[in-house]
Amino acid sequence: MNRLFSNSLRASVAAGQAARSHLLVGCAKQGAGPRPSLVACYSTKDALQSSRPGGDGFLAEIAKLDSNAYLRQLSARYDLARKLCLDDPERFSSRHSHQRFQTTSKDIFPNTELRLSKVRTYGFDYDYTLARYTDKLPETIYTMIRDVLVDKMLYPPVLKGLKYDKTFAIRGISYDKETGWLFKLDSNYNIAMDTIHYGREPLRDLEEVYSLHNGPHLAPDYVKSHLYHLNDLYSIPEATLLADIIQYFSENNVPFHPRYLAEDIRTAGEYIHKGDGISLSPLHRVIMGNIGDYLERAPELLRLLETLKREGKRLFLLTNSGYEYVDTGLRHLFGTKDWRDVFDVVIVSARKPSWYLSHRPFRHVPTGNGGGASSATTKPWAFVDSFEEGQVYSGGNLMAFTAITGYSDRNVMYFGDHLYSDLRDPSIQKGWFTGAIVSELKYELSVIQRSEYRQCVSYIQLLEKILKYSQQETRGSEFMRLPAEEKEAFRRLLDMGRAERRKVRWQMRDLFNTNFGSVFRTEKYPSLFATKIKSFANVYTADLSNLAAYPSDFVFYPKRMTQAHESRMPEVDDLLEEVLRV
Repeated sequence: MNRLFSNSLRASVAAGQAARSHLLVGCAKQGAGPRPSLVACYSTKDALQSSRPGGDGFLAEIAKLDSNAYLRQLSARYDLARKLCLDDPERFSSRHSHQRFQTTSKDIFPNTELRLSKVRTYGFDYDYTLARYTDKLPETIYTMIRDVLVDKMLYPPVLKGLKYDKTFAIRGISYDKETGWLFKLDSNYNIAMDTIHYGREPLRDLEEVYSLHNGPHLAPDYVKSHLYHLNDLYSIPEATLLADIIQYFSENNVPFHPRYLAEDIRTAGEYIHKGDGISLSPLHRVIMGNIGDYLERAPELLRLLETLKREGKRLFLLTNSGYEYVDTGLRHLFGTKDWRDVFDVVIVSARKPSWYLSHRPFRHVPTGNGGGASSATTKPWAFVDSFEEGQVYSGGNLMAFTAITGYSDRNVMYFGDHLYSDLRDPSIQKGWFTGAIVSELKYELSVIQRSEYRQCVSYIQLLEKILKYSQQETRGSEFMRLPAEEKEAFRRLLDMGRAERRKVRWQMRDLFNTNFGSVFRTEKYPSLFATKIKSFANVYTADLSNLAAYPSDFVFYPKRMTQAHESRMPEVDDLLEEVLRV
């Protein structure tokens, strides 16, 4: 990176963080209770004064330059943008949006064109796809991993006093095993600088990032060797525990290596999930002992599967969880012990993602509860070259599965929640259609539909347009004839607009999560997690039950993405409203 530009970017980010802290403190001073609205704690004039160099004297200096039409015009543009976007929240309320076309958490969102009529076979993961876990599960995972670290891996007993904070982390962040930083990456593998945390605290010295990487971008080799991506919902309590332990170690001057801490937490996590590989894992034993505390009932999912079955679709279950655990869970979810009747094939203990590329054979699974192979008659060591009705199988691999079932690759659609265990390899190796279950959509959509968020987006876009056209005007001969001090004043006024834009971006970020922002976005670009969803999933949705609202011959059309060089089209919702009145 050019050294001058690098220094400028460092200064900009550091100044922005200071301005953001000033803004948050200012908002907090308005009183305790719910977060104040953007309009209540945010005035464009005040924000510009707090973020620009020179203090009130600079505004007085500008006021003296009455003859400079450029300054008057830019100031007027800023003021009008504020009035249009911030002073009239009613304009951005849901009552003024196209209710008929407004997206909801019941929608399925396509990344590619998908014709459901082509899908002959549907497959499903169990955890976080069929199974809807309550908020008690991540807290239990956090507590169990913490206790394994203390009881079995010699970590300080005082750590047992740590409590799970469900508001700290989000899915899709990364942990740097060399530095101990937690942060979010964008689609270009740039660190979102305002998300870097060491322990529970934001990283204060951004110079460390530039010293290590010469900028926010991470090289592919570094990402591969040193980052641990926290991409599934199980990893959120792991991320929180990483931060909590680092915070404790830092405050108490306990020496440690971030890589060993991550490996220990990962080892403890695998232990509670898998146990000894023969009997029930510790986590599954806890969940099965209090199934109602951890799993929501979902009879509508059984009705969905039965509808697909009546329509002639073939259904299979493919999960890494063991049979006893899945059986207990689906009995609770569906309210029947005969849940296996709805599936043509049931595969447990699959060991995804290696399942897609391995050559392990399938094995019979003793069910021991009637309706299929019993423990007494099943021979787990027997060769499996066909799938029989009512039987349950474990292990296996994608190639053998295709050979035994005869399912055509381009007629199969698989739903799951994990980027790599469920979505990447089926789409890449076999060309299966894939659907991602992203439960965070429910909350993210609720934020997007708030008037406060809509105000922020509109204000930022309007500021960017103002900055674009105002900068272009500086190339004219009339501007070039202005005195040097007036040109400099104009450029500083442009900087005020840029600072205002940064502040509103931070305000938007905090609406989702005050530490890491939205699961789907960084400050400027889609997050790396969102990019992978787009790459590996044909569609994504908040809940599998949403599929029930779409007929079996429905065609999904992806949203047209406008390129930077393309002209803006008329608002389609306005046109559609008119068309549908005919």
